[in-house]
Amino acid sequence: MIFKNNLKLLSKNIGKFIARWIEEKNGFQSRSFYGESFSFSLLNAHEILTPKIKKNLINAIEIKDKSDPEYHWEFNNYALLDYFKQSHDEHIKKFIHPLRFKHTACTNWTLLRSCCRLKAEKDEKLAIAEARRVLTLHQKPSGFILDDKKVKSFQYHCFSAAMTLEIYEHTGDNYFKISFLKAVNFIRKFISHSGETLYIGRGQNQSFGYGALMYILSAAYALKKDPGILADISNVLSFLSVFCRKDGSFPLMLNRVEPDLPISPDVLHPNFAGWYPYNNYFDYLPFLGYFLNKAADCIDGQHLSGIKEAQRSYRDKNFIKIETKNYQGILSKPGGYWTNDAPVPIIFHQGKRLTPCYGGEQFQKSIYQLKGIPLPYCNVLKKSIRWKAVSFFKKNTLWVISPLGVMNRQFSFLTDRIEIRTATHSIFPFQHLYLFHEQIRQIAPQHLETDLLVIKSDTPLKKEEDQFSSDGRLKLFSADQRRHNLTLEIKLR
Repeated sequence: MIFKNNLKLLSKNIGKFIARWIEEKNGFQSRSFYGESFSFSLLNAHEILTPKIKKNLINAIEIKDKSDPEYHWEFNNYALLDYFKQSHDEHIKKFIHPLRFKHTACTNWTLLRSCCRLKAEKDEKLAIAEARRVLTLHQKPSGFILDDKKVKSFQYHCFSAAMTLEIYEHTGDNYFKISFLKAVNFIRKFISHSGETLYIGRGQNQSFGYGALMYILSAAYALKKDPGILADISNVLSFLSVFCRKDGSFPLMLNRVEPDLPISPDVLHPNFAGWYPYNNYFDYLPFLGYFLNKAADCIDGQHLSGIKEAQRSYRDKNFIKIETKNYQGILSKPGGYWTNDAPVPIIFHQGKRLTPCYGGEQFQKSIYQLKGIPLPYCNVLKKSIRWKAVSFFKKNTLWVISPLGVMNRQFSFLTDRIEIRTATHSIFPFQHLYLFHEQIRQIAPQHLETDLLVIKSDTPLKKEEDQFSSDGRLKLFSADQRRHNLTLEIKLR
């Protein structure tokens, strides 16, 4: 596989789709925060930015309410500065200068802001100081970049890594190179056998994150010439390519749930599971195309394949990853955003993910509920054991200590199965909750199965109201709330 050609083709086809859409409909015809700016750079890079499209994009940017405190200055600045560097188009300078910012404090926005200052050659000392400060504060020894103190997102880790790379390229400061390579080494550990990677944290499996992931892998290969990275690129590219539509576009959510047409979503509708109220289709699609093109530009055309390294088990304070000949099992300790949590293993087997992602948007009206996380739940108080909890791993046991009680969950990772023993200690009655994809069948009160999984419980499981995650609709099963201890076995066929 010639990665450069494949990445260029995917990016160009996204650009062609956007160009056709704009010409036929005289614009996106749906809300966008920065899609026009990324479309400028993407279409120009592929030489498909016609005068008609250019006029339409300029008009769309002009009529946006830039006094709105939510206006995405950083994202628009970043893309338009790149477009201006490519084209020297004087028409767009008025949208860039003087440089203004929204000043969102989270890590990815802060690094993006620093990158914009460096691209515009404005306040370079401030840009470097802010970037160093936020990385010192939020990059863990593992290389993982938190987006905020309690925000564990693989998607935003990848975008923060991309901005760290570009800060290094602008400054030549080795601090940022080391930070970038540590970040790439971290995320490589979580690239599954299927190529799926962004299954933890906000933005699970959104196209935005896979654009950034492809870029940082390609750039890391250019820096290190490590053939194992080429194998990772191949793996992720294969996963991403599955979701490419015949017209060259991609869905915003890589989950096979979202409708084909890029209409304005209703985030309370199950068809848009994984979307958040601030997501816009025509922001994410040009963003994906733009970063796939940047990824292609990092790689020369000679490399056809790489050597797949043997995957290894891994653990740190936040994550446990178990690698066997039969499966990969990933745990993520609960806390902060609901999407951080993976208190029942995310399991990959035979090139498929067999257990779901959990959580979702909890701060606005949404289809997600706390029962969408497989932790003991108190119906009396309408609260999960994760409420105001401290959680940690001790060897292969997850501890969750809450004002409501204590849970310990011991995992035994065996050759062909995973055994999960959960104990709760509380004055309140708790239900044990477990979630599986829609294909799960209940064969008997203590027996569930799919084509690749057999789940057995030491107590009857009751079917509850369906829940939702970025995977779409999930089936929820509960165990008798009078039972404080429960053993569940997940056996692989």
